[in-house]
Amino acid sequence: MTFSSDPKSMAKALRAELAAQDVALSHSKCLEIVAKQLGFKDWNTASAAMETNAAKPLPDLRLPFGWQVSGTQARDYSIGIDDSDPDGVATIRALDKDAPNVGFATLMQSVTAHPFRGKRLQLKAALKTLDVPDAATIWMRVDDAQGKTVAFDNMEKRTAEGVLRETTDWTARQIVLDVPSDGESIHYGFYLRGAGQCWARDFELQTVGQDVAVTTIGKGHLDVPTNLGFERAS
Repeated sequence: MTFSSDPKSMAKALRAELAAQDVALSHSKCLEIVAKQLGFKDWNTASAAMETNAAKPLPDLRLPFGWQVSGTQARDYSIGIDDSDPDGVATIRALDKDAPNVGFATLMQSVTAHPFRGKRLQLKAALKTLDVPDAATIWMRVDDAQGKTVAFDNMEKRTAEGVLRETTDWTARQIVLDVPSDGESIHYGFYLRGAGQCWARDFELQTVGQDVAVTTIGKGHLDVPTNLGFERAS
């Protein structure tokens, strides 16, 4: 049996509701009542089932050759090759689905920009998600020799074909950036921000023609001063 709610929380809520009606029951008695409501003989049997069905972190995964792990809190994620899929799939999964302050983790590569200087570069991949409340996405960044970012896109600010959330099937995404003449390094990959799990496959990095529009994030400048009186959005 799986649990849609935490039985301990259910018992606590039951006790509070009974107390509001001047019915006093101990927490242990409420646990026994909840266990029977869930179809178990007693609380000990229900508790054992909870341990059996508790979500367990993925085992240590093998990192794919040529890729590296990074992110603000990569230690809170399991990252690597998903051996259950025979088609070459990598995954990132938050170890604690209920952690309120999970940051993000990324599986990425860094390559020299020299062969791509002055060219337009396209990154393509497919993503799939499971119970992702925040964001799963691909990303690409170009840095100059001083480490300054000169081109970047992580799809976070798109209004269409952007990051993936909740539970989705395989979905294609792409990023297109111009690599300037002073580009020194190119960094790209996919990341999971917050809880849940995501998968990635079919990465491609190739030059494209000028007929393919860039997707780089601009400076965010408005055309004219806007909403100086802080009006609510309609």
